[in-house]
Amino acid sequence: MASENPTGRGSVVALTIPADQVRFLRSVFRMAQDGIKDELENYPKQLGDPTRLRREEAAYGRLLVALDELVIAPDDDVRTILRDLAQTIDAANEYERVVSEHEALRDLLEQVGGREAA
Repeated sequence: MASENPTGRGSVVALTIPADQVRFLRSVFRMAQDGIKDELENYPKQLGDPTRLRREEAAYGRLLVALDELVIAPDDDVRTILRDLAQTIDAANEYERVVSEHEALRDLLEQVGGREAA
């Protein structure tokens, strides 16, 4: 559901997120935001683009607020960090390999007469 945001920030999206996912997302967003804050505070001279990091930090802040309010006016920064975060987590968890292995086992189970595919 999207409607016009009266504050002028564009369209807002009402979020429907189960409580267990809210806990997970809040933890991940806080860790990411804390990591960015640490870089900005402790390594300012080594940063190539502190402006980008400040935008990311603010976007994580908006996501954390959205988890409380269950509404957000998404922008390009929010979309970018969510996409990048999903790709990072997928790579760390070897998502493509795990899905491929799961599909192979599920397909074999179906072929040998398994009643319930995993």
